Amino acid sequence: MAEVILKEVTKDFGKSTVINDVSIKINEGDFCVIVGPSGCGKSTLLRIIAGLEIPTNGSIIINSKDVTTVDPANRGIGMVFQNYALYPHMTVEENMSFGLRMNNAPKTKINKRVGEAAKILQLTELMKRKPASLSGGQRQRVAIGRAIVKGSKVFLFDEPLSNLDAELRVEMRIELTRLHKELGATIIYVTHDQTEAMTMADKIVVLRNGCVEQVGKPLELYANPDNKFVAGFLGSPSMNFLEAKFDGKDLKIPSLENLKIKKFPKLSKENSKVTIGVRPQDVLFKRSTKGKKIEFVENLGNLSIYHSRLDKSHSLLSESNNKESLAPGEIIQITLNEKSLYFFDQNSGLRIR
Repeated sequence: MAEVILKEVTKDFGKSTVINDVSIKINEGDFCVIVGPSGCGKSTLLRIIAGLEIPTNGSIIINSKDVTTVDPANRGIGMVFQNYALYPHMTVEENMSFGLRMNNAPKTKINKRVGEAAKILQLTELMKRKPASLSGGQRQRVAIGRAIVKGSKVFLFDEPLSNLDAELRVEMRIELTRLHKELGATIIYVTHDQTEAMTMADKIVVLRNGCVEQVGKPLELYANPDNKFVAGFLGSPSMNFLEAKFDGKDLKIPSLENLKIKKFPKLSKENSKVTIGVRPQDVLFKRSTKGKKIEFVENLGNLSIYHSRLDKSHSLLSESNNKESLAPGEIIQITLNEKSLYFFDQNSGLRIR
């Protein structure tokens, strides 16, 4: 295990800044997930930690040692790529032992480490196979095994599940969580999938345009986002955002027939435009002759998601446990659970508390 600290890390490519003044502390044994939309810089940040990219400014500290300019091979890290990066002509055993063999490690040490890793990853029966005869999940486990055999202090995962089908992704999420607990390793995991982040992480780093938006435990970020971006990015289905206006006395939502909100934080007439965030489960509705029309229904078995049109460019998502089944074309009257609303400044996107 090792602590990883990023201090004021910036990375420029020409005139473009891809990582902008990022500072993060990842404790020993953390499962830290860096999450954000495509192009936000998360893979570049992982490559900087690995030593595959050198930061323009800032420093990387692993296990109390500044490794900013240290060769990747000497950082004590193991990297697992999206495409597995296995040698197709080698067996599972040969792939897993490759790093130790290149370093002329004793055969007894190689056999011991490979055997231990194979047992942990349930690969013992597959050691003589080559990658072409393995499933996607098995190949991923071999790639992980190679990092374990190397004796890495920190494991870096770059969107390792994106090439797998939905069922296998769920299995591998469970497998990686189990592996983390068994090894007690420090893991830094990059993904654009917020479900992976919420289900696997001890700590989540939300990245946007190369900047850290918020850091915290999954449920803390879900329940207490600092800004509109984090609130909308975490949670499935995603949070609804409704524009509201404050007239000095009342806060009303024009798109919901000027629905009046009774409970809201302190506002001023100078900053009268507010965005209200509400999760689909907190959108309350009933059949009516006046209101919003349901345009589309996602039937998910135990629940349904209703899409109602607010205007030409905005829809509202509401969630039902299927006690009352509604169909496209039906009209619903909408209210909101005021105990669970979030308020954001329309200009900055920051949370109003």
